[in-house]
Amino acid sequence: MNKDSNIANKPIVKNVIILMILVFITCGFQIQIQAAQVVAFYNCENFYDTTNQIIVNDEEFLPNSAKGYSASRYAQKTAQLGKVIFGLGQLGNKEGLALLGVAEIENQYVLEKVIQSNAIKKYQYRYIHFNSKDPRGIDVALIYQPRFFKPFQYKSYSLKDANHFQDYATRDILLVKGQLQQQWVYILVNHWPSRRGGSSLAKKNRIWAATTCKRIMDSIHLVDPNAHWIVMGDFNDNPTNKSLKTLGLDNPFLPMFRQGQGTLAFRDSWNLFDQILLSPNWKTNKSDLTHYQSIIYKTPDMIENQGKYAGYPKRTWNGDQFRGGYSDHFPVALIFKSNLSGNPLK
Repeated sequence: MNKDSNIANKPIVKNVIILMILVFITCGFQIQIQAAQVVAFYNCENFYDTTNQIIVNDEEFLPNSAKGYSASRYAQKTAQLGKVIFGLGQLGNKEGLALLGVAEIENQYVLEKVIQSNAIKKYQYRYIHFNSKDPRGIDVALIYQPRFFKPFQYKSYSLKDANHFQDYATRDILLVKGQLQQQWVYILVNHWPSRRGGSSLAKKNRIWAATTCKRIMDSIHLVDPNAHWIVMGDFNDNPTNKSLKTLGLDNPFLPMFRQGQGTLAFRDSWNLFDQILLSPNWKTNKSDLTHYQSIIYKTPDMIENQGKYAGYPKRTWNGDQFRGGYSDHFPVALIFKSNLSGNPLK
């Protein structure tokens, strides 16, 4: 080989080396972003827009209401929620959330508003939402990041039947099937009937909501016995209540509740109504993902620091008084790690 040919081959060798380095960097990056995924749930506490929707009772959250829910307050509420969602997305690989179930959102317009907020718009989140017949117009939804989760099918389930919710409607249950990384999952997003009034009927309604959830899971089990379930929501019950036990799922937040931790406070007592539950088969070696950490997410500015509610979640409203906080609930999150084997590029 002559001297000129050696010189000519040097750029080729250099390019090959650069290409190999890029491949290794790409592999490493893919392993990194697949190493941990964050799945979360957040009750957004009355996240309304300022427009009067004729078909729902939203008059409490309008500019001319006692609350004086102005455009600036709406913008502040949106920014606060965006800030929390950003923080949740930093729990794993700091690449944003994979999945976020939300409750107490009025419509698709507030969802659009929050995913386009400055703190999180770079993640290009999308959402799945159906309008329920709840008289106040508050629904559940699923926000997801397309590079980590790919939805395949979704539908909503009403709690109304011949014996339940004939006189008034409540929030639907949202079912979504999709791929979380390479793992097929089924997700149920819930906001079960309130405890308001403490009546036995309210308790029975939550048992009915649990029964409906179980029926959905059982129907899918017939065609997919190895289904991996993520059941999240504001259940308006604690992990030890009968309604949650009805589901027959593993509850990563049960130990936290037994330690006295919670997501909302009432009369100086903590409740843990916001939970994310998993089917037992997540623990098998056939899962592409493994849950390894459970979190009640709160930062100092999300906590009320004055008055009789000091230590509680810093909420948006105290009656008609605008507190400028985040929500009367803390969000919860699960972090999953990958059980990668073989070539991570496949």
